[in-house]
Amino acid sequence: MNISRHPGHRAYAPAPVAIVAATLLAVLLASATATAKGPPPPPPRYPEVAMALADDLDRQAAPRLGIGFPENSRGLYWVVVTVPADADNLAASSGLGRLMAQELSCALVARGYNVQEIRKASEIAFDRTQGEFILTRDTRALARRHVTATLVVAATYTVLPGEVRFNVEVMDARNNDIVAMTSRSLAKTQEVAALLGRSGLAAVVPTVSTVDTASFQRELLPYLR
Repeated sequence: MNISRHPGHRAYAPAPVAIVAATLLAVLLASATATAKGPPPPPPRYPEVAMALADDLDRQAAPRLGIGFPENSRGLYWVVVTVPADADNLAASSGLGRLMAQELSCALVARGYNVQEIRKASEIAFDRTQGEFILTRDTRALARRHVTATLVVAATYTVLPGEVRFNVEVMDARNNDIVAMTSRSLAKTQEVAALLGRSGLAAVVPTVSTVDTASFQRELLPYLR
């Protein structure tokens, strides 16, 4: 079939072809977008949550304590990390609390602080009427002459249907002043529920395990004793 070359004459593609081409283009674009997004990222685990808590606490405490000025560095502060207590039973903790205390200690060490863990319940008191932590005389005595100040990290956690919420405070042992406070959530996976104990096994959010059964039990064993 001859197509006219007469000036001003234009050849148009048949309408059905244009529609098919547009449809294919839309499908390709939608597929590319879905591929680019990919699956949602996994929820943050213990180290990530602990690092986020440490970053928040350091960001608040540093300017209040004058850290960063000459002759006042993080290495001059002694940080005492306590094991987080269950907000519903302040006399108790769990494997999860002990693990988070260790992770938080590591995160603060990475920030440049000198860190020590204490696990005696008598070191920290909690005033139920005021809803605040109080340092005991023994804890105040932890302040040492060769450091600028002793800071105490105290925390509670609340078990919710889909997460565990950690509330953390940093106190100056010299005067009981709160110099930093923050909160973060940890997804309540099967692993987290096991660390919480039997009471934490209810309403666990289903998730895909990333470790085999033997590795899972081996990693949890030290915290369940």
